[in-house]
Amino acid sequence: MANDDEIREKEIINFLKKNKNFFIKNSELVNELNFPTIDNSSDKVVDLEAYRYKKISQQNIDLQNQMTRVLLAGKSHLNAQKRILKSTIRILNVKSLQKLISLIKNDLKTILGCDEMNCFVTNENIRAENLSQLDIKIANSYFKNKMVTNLNQNPKGLLLFFPNKSTTIKSYILLKVKFREDSLILAMGSKDKNKFTVDMQTDLVEYLIKIIEVNLLSIK
Repeated sequence: MANDDEIREKEIINFLKKNKNFFIKNSELVNELNFPTIDNSSDKVVDLEAYRYKKISQQNIDLQNQMTRVLLAGKSHLNAQKRILKSTIRILNVKSLQKLISLIKNDLKTILGCDEMNCFVTNENIRAENLSQLDIKIANSYFKNKMVTNLNQNPKGLLLFFPNKSTTIKSYILLKVKFREDSLILAMGSKDKNKFTVDMQTDLVEYLIKIIEVNLLSIK
């Protein structure tokens, strides 16, 4: 059976856990309690100075890592902008659907760094090499609320959009390009499950979709 000292100690511990700002609000107690800086005779004594130093050091490391990630992301974003600008010029100069499909496959595969890319059209009368047919109702089911990109990672999409690679593709993105009264569906997949995620930024890709749509207006 626990004695009174043990009960009081547990009550104090529970109180401090629930009131983590206690020593901040009562900072004068820190000096009065006179915490030992270190005591090798017991592993229960907290070295506050070492703890503070370690915590500050870790915070600095975390901040440096965060800044590094931001800088790398910014550099990557800038490089992507340059690639998309070059791709924009090439797309606008293409005059046939066949050449446009080939260009889209090559450029988007490079820009997004994907392992597999397939193109679909919702009109069975539109035919071109590397362009497969897709039922319009099925296509529209993957793009709700007028969205032009899909990053939801629906498992059914693997079999539909990557029929020969469904076991190797781990993540994918779908793009919807308006083509007259129909749509082109561009499916890009990666063997890396973290390549395409639901929180991925799509602003540059959506810009490129608009450029493709502009070009398609001039293609007969």
